[in-house]
Amino acid sequence: MTADPEESARRRRALRAAEELFKRVGFRGVTMEAVAREAAISKVTLYSYFKNKDELFVAVCERMVGLLERGLRDALHGEGTLDARVTAAVLAKLKTNYVLILTSPHAADLYAQRDQLSRDLFVSADQRMLADLAGTLREDPALAPGAEPLARALFYGGSGLAAAAANAEALELEVSGFVATLLAGARTQS
Repeated sequence: MTADPEESARRRRALRAAEELFKRVGFRGVTMEAVAREAAISKVTLYSYFKNKDELFVAVCERMVGLLERGLRDALHGEGTLDARVTAAVLAKLKTNYVLILTSPHAADLYAQRDQLSRDLFVSADQRMLADLAGTLREDPALAPGAEPLARALFYGGSGLAAAAANAEALELEVSGFVATLLAGARTQS
């Protein structure tokens, strides 16, 4: 049996509406009624997809994880030098977080809810993304011996830059310099 395209479109619309509402008013400020209204669907339809706000939030988190993983993977397997692909991957991860969460005045609330409701989802995704990043770093013989700790430093080290960035362009400049410095330092140690 194939999925009804209209049904799929309504579900996607509900997820996008919920994501925007969570960013705009925070977890506590979102109601299922507001999501239904924003998505232009009935509450009955929304409840047929998600039994409650927690389940809806987890679905939004699952969507975010998919975006994070896809962005990082596409960058790592794209065109360009290893350094350019690694920079693009780190930027993809941080920009997705920046746009989806850090631009919200409710970021702390959203992170707390994320940790409470879907921590394992993000931990598993981080492990997969770290493995992908380390695999790409191993392509360079000078980086291969320390690929795993370097991947962790690149993956987690830029988070502070994202939190402090004034805008996406500043984030890109800061992260590019950060990645270039770490890669150059790792190569001189081998």
